[in-house]
Amino acid sequence: MTVLEALNTSYIFKLEKEKKKQKEILILRSIGEHHEAAVKTDFPCCLIEEDETLDISFIKKDENSSTNQQTTADPSLLSKRSQPETFVIFLVEKVGGPRVTCLLKSEALRESVRYVCVFAFKGEKIKTALKRDGRFNYDIFKKHCGLKDSKINHEFSMPVKKTFNKKSFQVVVVSEINLPDSQDDETPVKPEPNEASDADAAENPGPSQKPINPEQEKKQDANTTKSTNPSTKQYVVKPIDKSEEILGILRSQFKDLLETLKQRENLKNKSQVQTFFRAEYGKSVENFLEVKKVKELMRLSNSVCQIRFRGSAIGTGFLLFDRFILTNAHVIGKSIDLTTVNFAEYTAVFDYEDMDSQINHIPFKQLAAYSYGNFESGRHLDYALLELDAADEIAEYPKLLGCYSPNLPINSGQICIVGHPHEGVKKMDPCFIIERENRLEAEKKHKSENNHLIQVMTQKSLEEKWVFFDDQITYDSCFFHGSSGSPVFDVDCKLIGIHTGGYEYKKKQKKTWSVMEYGFTMQPILDHIKVQAKVKGLNEIVKTLEPYSDKNYVPGAAGLENQNDTEMKDA
Repeated sequence: MTVLEALNTSYIFKLEKEKKKQKEILILRSIGEHHEAAVKTDFPCCLIEEDETLDISFIKKDENSSTNQQTTADPSLLSKRSQPETFVIFLVEKVGGPRVTCLLKSEALRESVRYVCVFAFKGEKIKTALKRDGRFNYDIFKKHCGLKDSKINHEFSMPVKKTFNKKSFQVVVVSEINLPDSQDDETPVKPEPNEASDADAAENPGPSQKPINPEQEKKQDANTTKSTNPSTKQYVVKPIDKSEEILGILRSQFKDLLETLKQRENLKNKSQVQTFFRAEYGKSVENFLEVKKVKELMRLSNSVCQIRFRGSAIGTGFLLFDRFILTNAHVIGKSIDLTTVNFAEYTAVFDYEDMDSQINHIPFKQLAAYSYGNFESGRHLDYALLELDAADEIAEYPKLLGCYSPNLPINSGQICIVGHPHEGVKKMDPCFIIERENRLEAEKKHKSENNHLIQVMTQKSLEEKWVFFDDQITYDSCFFHGSSGSPVFDVDCKLIGIHTGGYEYKKKQKKTWSVMEYGFTMQPILDHIKVQAKVKGLNEIVKTLEPYSDKNYVPGAAGLENQNDTEMKDA
């Protein structure tokens, strides 16, 4: 809080302030060898030294200015007022150099102190800090002035340095040449309702607080013809230093880029180019930028984990229900003898969101259900349901089965995948479903955009060799190796599938190239898990999945036997 806010917590201070309604508060502090340095009432308490004593008194209320002005600084700066390391405090003598007259606005303040204490944010201009302080006459900002210590003049246009901290300065005129009206560093101030006569308003500042009228400042200089009202100032866009060369390169490339775009997208004129970009922009911001949905995805993402084998990342999984993690079958192996596997060597790592995350491995207890292969009705299954050995640490994480709705239409629209691509930290990727009828068109578009790699793209073709299944979703994602087993959410943050693979055709410089990626819908997986659980006598799982089952699902013999006989061959 500010010093005044702290003082207002004292009943004794409030009584004293009530008695001195017609006066203003004067707050003095000592900094090292300098005594009687006046701070403003909005001085941050975090800058007061431990066990420091402040001298609080009352002085005559000045008709033309207030010693208790409240700044209206940038909110992003005000938010740092509880962080002492962001500040520099320095002292300014009440009397300036030879050509500086009436440095302080308030006559009563000039008679009461030798120094005023100014707080500034590191790196901002000296002029900005002094203007925000509000106790200095505006004339010094029209002249070419600076702060002088024992040796050096620091011009007002220079930044506040860390070395200024707790030093004393005198305002001096550096040059007789007056400065033109500045259009930056305007920091308006307003009378702070902290005067002794405004005790109630000090605790409840409201809209009645009005900025100081800069016209009063104008009257101090009869020769001034231009208004110094900060409200009339306009901020100016300034070019980035030394950017002319970059700008020239970009401009020279624009024509060729435009022609390439026209050829690639078969665009005939500028109007079609503009329409193309409008359409693409509309897509990119359509759904997952809504704050409500981002928050919900953040909550659901807590349940996504990285699957590791003997400490090394091999894929992604998510908490489906209770203590059971769902991932892809190929993550743990699609051609191994499951009876020989020690599942305690597999672990789940939650909350791996940056490289410095504390890694906590939760071992698996057993494999509850598993399937890999092509089955009746044009379906393909690739899942493994693993039971955690302990789940107390993630008891509060959402179970994603709870956000699954059976029979949702999932052939179009926007989706979001959350997982650990490239065996790295947790990420999310919003993308669009490629509709079944548009897969061939998507492949051709990808080839046209990457014709420099056409020699390696002819090995497989969607028209000739790619196989799609009825329960398969295709989309254009940046999630490749390591992300298998990631949950796929629709635009309403409902679980619709599990991310599984992609039609990969090139690895160049350790980078994966893919025409499109795919996942499989949840319903066949849940139905198959339920059947396996019944056979194994896992009644707890059967009961949990009952509300989410397809009542018409009857597995064929191949569904429970010979599950590894067929393997899908990716492009």
